[in-house]
Amino acid sequence: MAGNALRGLLLIIASSLISLAVAQDQIPQLTRIDVEAANIQLDGFLDEPVWDRIPAFDGMRVINPDTLAETPYQTDIRVFYTERGIYVGVKNHQPEDTLVALMTPRDTQLNRDGFVVGVDASGEGLWGFFLRINLGDSMTDMSILPERQLNLQWDGAWNARTQPLEDGWSVEYYIPWSMMPLPAVESSRRIGFYFERQVGSIGGEAWSNPPLPRTVNEFLSAFMKFGLRDIEPRRQLTYYPFVSTVFDAIRHDNDPRVGADIYWRPTTNTLLSATLNPDFGTVIADDVIINLTAFEQFFPERRVFFQEGQDIFNNTSPRTRGGRGPGGPIQILNTRRIGGAAEFDVPDGVSVVPTDLSQPTDLFGAARIAGQSGNLRYGALIASEDDPEIQGTLEDGTPVGIQAIGRDFFVGRLLYEDTSGGGRRQIGWMGTMLDHPNEDSTVNALDLHYFSADNRFVVDTQFLHSDNHGVTGQGFTGDFNYRPRRGVQHTLSATYFDDTFDMNEMGFLTRNDQANLNYSFNLVESDVPGIRFRSTRIFTSNEWNTDGHPVRMGLFFNRDYQFNNFDNVNFGIQYFPRRIDDRLGRGTGDWVVPDRFGFRAGYQSNVSEPFAWNINLDVSQEDLGPMTTEGRGGITIRPSDRFSLDLQLRYEDREALLVHRGGGNYTSFESHSWSPRLEVNYFITARQRLRFTTQWTGLKAFEDMFYVVNPAVKERLHAVPNPDDTPDDFVISRMTFQARYRWEIAPLSDLFVVYTRGANLPRNSFFSFQDLLEQSWNDRIVEQVAIMLRYRFGS
Repeated sequence: MAGNALRGLLLIIASSLISLAVAQDQIPQLTRIDVEAANIQLDGFLDEPVWDRIPAFDGMRVINPDTLAETPYQTDIRVFYTERGIYVGVKNHQPEDTLVALMTPRDTQLNRDGFVVGVDASGEGLWGFFLRINLGDSMTDMSILPERQLNLQWDGAWNARTQPLEDGWSVEYYIPWSMMPLPAVESSRRIGFYFERQVGSIGGEAWSNPPLPRTVNEFLSAFMKFGLRDIEPRRQLTYYPFVSTVFDAIRHDNDPRVGADIYWRPTTNTLLSATLNPDFGTVIADDVIINLTAFEQFFPERRVFFQEGQDIFNNTSPRTRGGRGPGGPIQILNTRRIGGAAEFDVPDGVSVVPTDLSQPTDLFGAARIAGQSGNLRYGALIASEDDPEIQGTLEDGTPVGIQAIGRDFFVGRLLYEDTSGGGRRQIGWMGTMLDHPNEDSTVNALDLHYFSADNRFVVDTQFLHSDNHGVTGQGFTGDFNYRPRRGVQHTLSATYFDDTFDMNEMGFLTRNDQANLNYSFNLVESDVPGIRFRSTRIFTSNEWNTDGHPVRMGLFFNRDYQFNNFDNVNFGIQYFPRRIDDRLGRGTGDWVVPDRFGFRAGYQSNVSEPFAWNINLDVSQEDLGPMTTEGRGGITIRPSDRFSLDLQLRYEDREALLVHRGGGNYTSFESHSWSPRLEVNYFITARQRLRFTTQWTGLKAFEDMFYVVNPAVKERLHAVPNPDDTPDDFVISRMTFQARYRWEIAPLSDLFVVYTRGANLPRNSFFSFQDLLEQSWNDRIVEQVAIMLRYRFGS
């Protein structure tokens, strides 16, 4: 019997192997061409003889709006590969007078003529890349994680060119194997492709093959699969030396720097990277934001080394990755902490420049590894800060050096993935550790992910544990998505963090001490007569602290319409039930916020037109009950494909801006604020750009009412008389101006010349708003010119 069982087991194994081989043979095979025979000159013209040898296919269907209808214009797609990479050639048929070519900065999303190649490098829907080229050669690229988690921070070493034609436009892609991890295989491998086309003349309508509208759960796993043979890219070494210098007109000094980023791929599925003496001086300014809340403001990563290769360290759901303010994001790794401002111990009697205390910390270096072995993916990151030093002065003017101790950071990640039998199952671990004499923090997380084979159910969960100097905490996040049919989605989200959980030494969490259960319903309808589509979202927020008190409650109804002329209108109604505020007083006592209402509405014209405009109005109640009115509007002018001007203006009138004055005492202010933002872009060529941005926020607040909290009873704040004769009126006036020249010499090789100017006026600067704007320009506290050259060498 044992012999029969063994023979039966061998027959099952042999049958499985044969079925797998047959399935592999049934996958369409891409054409392989020798590099010398291809002889492609990447210029957008499909005039090389090799393109005539490659069969063309179309198969496009309309996915935005979600009709899946046949397309009015033909699209001819051709794909082949060499031992160095993938080539894609596309002829987009359409009348010449309908072409829409608009040049924009990289990763700008705008309605125009464009084409997308999506690549599932894993062949199993586990990781991929989204590569878009627009008519005029402006590029957008993202990395993709299941199913549709798009990371705009990623930039790849691919290249493409476009050409307008009498009967449409054409595009050529070159996608090198060296830019993507590939699973280790014995001989043949498979790869997934997705093709998308956007037509600007019909409102940015999108078509794709395979047709995968956003109203379905599946995306990356549903890419068309193709077979490839004889591909085993050689070991690849890429390095990016850079030289930079920063001239500081305030301190009258110069900071030159030389360093390099190094990327080595010893195998197709392993990448080692390091940065030596990195230059983390920003060439992109953060937004100007006035934050008077008790919650930290989140800012995205802008440094190249920490933008690349970070997908392995994503262990959360799309819901917890996005968002700002209360409720998100939730990130166990926030790389903005690495090289952040140091904690200086400033002695009594020593004065320092405030901006010195907020300066980023230089790094000795950082290193990262990411790889795969079978179904297991892994990653690790280490970084070490320098010991920063700033200059202070004694009361008699004597200079004094003040030094802090740099920190060391460690991150580890393991992820097991299984796609056998359809769908996807994942289980992973991620840990972070910060080492410093005054700080000792570790966080560990276990994450589980499930995507059903019928594409209806998606589950993402994680269990977290933190330890800060022996103080431990627990946390959990969970998201359950159910999509019974195309266009309908139900989402149930749960979050729990106890009051001792803390991961903000290396991660980001808006608040601990929370237990939440939220639900949202989303409906997209593309068959409504007289309009292109209508979307509806109903959302309930039920967020409590661990003492059982509601801290963030709400019921929201939002509706958006797109008309046949591609204009958009939206409105929303909000209801906020009674809740407790347990954060603004910083531990001096909780108090009751009464129930409130809100309303918003907005209109946006067709953004692909040479002149576009938008207007928005938000009306809601403050925590104390009086009204807040916010108006936003703007215009965008594009008289040619090379020039654009975007002006946005925000005005806010608040009747009861509440500020905690310490000790449980509060003051409400009548406040008015103006926030204009101007951006001007001029493209000398598609690879050379001049960009000017100005952001200013001016706020004037005048004291109105005075309150005190009763820490013994949870009730509304008590009004009290003015405690003193000194007014607490204040002004905030902050400005950032940046003029930037960028020349993309080659893929991922750039020359930057950047002038930055910034101001933050004293709080007693009571001028008119016009004078505040002028004074902010004149009374600068930051004025720098940065020059940086970064060039890519290697395979």
